[in-house]
Amino acid sequence: MKPIQVEIFYDGGHIPSDRFESIISSLSRKINTWLQAHPDIEIVNILQSESQGAENAWNLTVSLFYRA
Repeated sequence: MKPIQVEIFYDGGHIPSDRFESIISSLSRKINTWLQAHPDIEIVNILQSESQGAENAWNLTVSLFYRA
């Protein structure tokens, strides 16, 4: 059995909350671009977390656990 690996995608920064949708779109593009570049992997699990710091600073992280 091949070992599980992980790729972590992150997008965040000081962004007004009304632009949170643009963060999601940006992160989706990053993930889809990475997946297209790695077509032979098997996704085992996907985890997501988000947080909002002071003054609407958003952090959104998606972790893909996979076998190559």
